[in-house]
Amino acid sequence: MINNRLSRIELFAFSSRPSFMHHSEPYGCWYGVLKLTCGQQICYSDCVLCAGDHGVDLIKWGSFLKGICHCTIEEAADYVRLHGREWNADQLILLKTALDSMFISTGHIPMKSGDGADSYLNPATLITEAVSYYSLLS
Repeated sequence: MINNRLSRIELFAFSSRPSFMHHSEPYGCWYGVLKLTCGQQICYSDCVLCAGDHGVDLIKWGSFLKGICHCTIEEAADYVRLHGREWNADQLILLKTALDSMFISTGHIPMKSGDGADSYLNPATLITEAVSYYSLLS
């Protein structure tokens, strides 16, 4: 069992495709990056937040993350299994991918393997390129 609890949940929004996003995503979309911190482990995942030129209310969009505050990774995975059907597909994939990365980095079996942003993300780039930021401190 992973005894550490999530100590930080951060969501970053970008009004255009960020420089670190190397896979092809359509232009004209808002993009999001989720950063989870649990003990010494940090994991990321990314997704398209919305299409079009209109902005996104990051606090409203990320409100589903409140349910995993103070959780261990295993508790958060259970929460996803119980409540994931209530979220939109991008929210579900974003959180599952970050949790899967956390399971992999801690040597535990992941729920389902995903392609998180871990391999190409420079944390300083998040701060300089993001246009919106939402943090849940546990």
